[in-house]
Amino acid sequence: MQQKARLNIIQNYDITVDIKSNPFQFEVEDLFKMATRINKKRQFLFVSTLLGKHLAVRPQIPLLTGTLLAMMYYQRLVDREVPSLSSVVEAIKKQDGQPFVDGYLELPEETLFIGFAETATALGHAVFKTFQSNATYIHTTRELLLDIEPFITFEEEHSHATSHRIYSDAPEKLLQAKRIVLIDDEITTGNTTINIIQTLKEKFPHVQHYTVLSILDWRSEKQDAIFKQLERQWNISIDFIAIMRGSFSCDGAPILTDEQAQVMVEEAKNMELLSIEEPLVYQHYHSIAENGQKNRQPYMFATGRFMLTSEQQRQQQKSLQAIAQQIKTLRTDGPALVIGTGEFMYVPMEIAAYLGEDVYFQSTTRSPIYCSDAKSYTITQKLAFESPENNGVINYLYNVQNRPYTELFLLVERIANKEIVARVVRALQSVSNAKIYVICMHELEDEV
Repeated sequence: MQQKARLNIIQNYDITVDIKSNPFQFEVEDLFKMATRINKKRQFLFVSTLLGKHLAVRPQIPLLTGTLLAMMYYQRLVDREVPSLSSVVEAIKKQDGQPFVDGYLELPEETLFIGFAETATALGHAVFKTFQSNATYIHTTRELLLDIEPFITFEEEHSHATSHRIYSDAPEKLLQAKRIVLIDDEITTGNTTINIIQTLKEKFPHVQHYTVLSILDWRSEKQDAIFKQLERQWNISIDFIAIMRGSFSCDGAPILTDEQAQVMVEEAKNMELLSIEEPLVYQHYHSIAENGQKNRQPYMFATGRFMLTSEQQRQQQKSLQAIAQQIKTLRTDGPALVIGTGEFMYVPMEIAAYLGEDVYFQSTTRSPIYCSDAKSYTITQKLAFESPENNGVINYLYNVQNRPYTELFLLVERIANKEIVARVVRALQSVSNAKIYVICMHELEDEV
């Protein structure tokens, strides 16, 4: 059923969405709200109400969203209904945080799942973890590593940070894939998809079946026709599966002021910095931050940044459950927020899902969204600070003050500089009276 809706983004700026496919009858605000981006290339933003990137959500919701996309893919693949799909849809609609589904479906052949940084790193992981076997996961990254060459590099022209890279220390495993599934939160033009498939074709000449999963698909009929042409030209199939599909048009120009949050330079006087006691698997690669400083701290194997198989996922999940039990001892009776950082989304989200009731998840982001106290506007409060892992990159966190949290758990994969982490904590203290814990996912070293 086709549905049109005109939404006000901010003063003098509106968007009209024309919904052409909505098989589960989601309301628009079940999936997204609108905001303005501080970006001349694209001034609007579909702010997901499911992902926990710009708005806090119960952690089970993005995990269930990945499960739903996995089920939709599986149904298309085997041409058979998944009986529990409707219950997953209802849980997402109710935002009730019901338990999520793990290792549920069996793939007929080796499939590589690729999540797009930074917003879809966790969404892609949540899709992948729904499958019991024959699944491999990896996500793209914006980070630059010093001691390993990228397996793949491609561009995302409209993004705030355009270069994507894929690093893997086991490319021979990736190359076993018979099918490739790309996961992003939103497809607007499809240009990024074209860029990556064109690059993947050179590495995977034997793969003939590509699928693109997304929450939203806004490609026009003209853009859809381009993919039909590319399918013939490249002799491959490219299927698109989305929870909602349609088109949109923007009217007017946003009236913006210069009064935005300043980057925090003050440090917290008291900072609760805790290391994880659970033995973890690390990958010891070094990265170079955008300010030129090296980060020598290890990456977590559990993120899937360098690759995970279904079997490895199950092993790592046990460690994440054990970490959650450690963190759970710090909980009180009030609401808590678990905060991930940038691309480091899935691990904090999974841990948050094991922390009990009244727990929310959110991640910092590179995306500079315009903040306003205008009535009904989506982003009403904004914190700005340097990334605690990729120093020199400004990160943002939105709407923290919207709930009376009693604890904030900031989970950092790779602390490069304690002073910068202390600035993030100070930013959180400026808007919240909650007890703040910084959870370091590696053993702290003196030189950090």
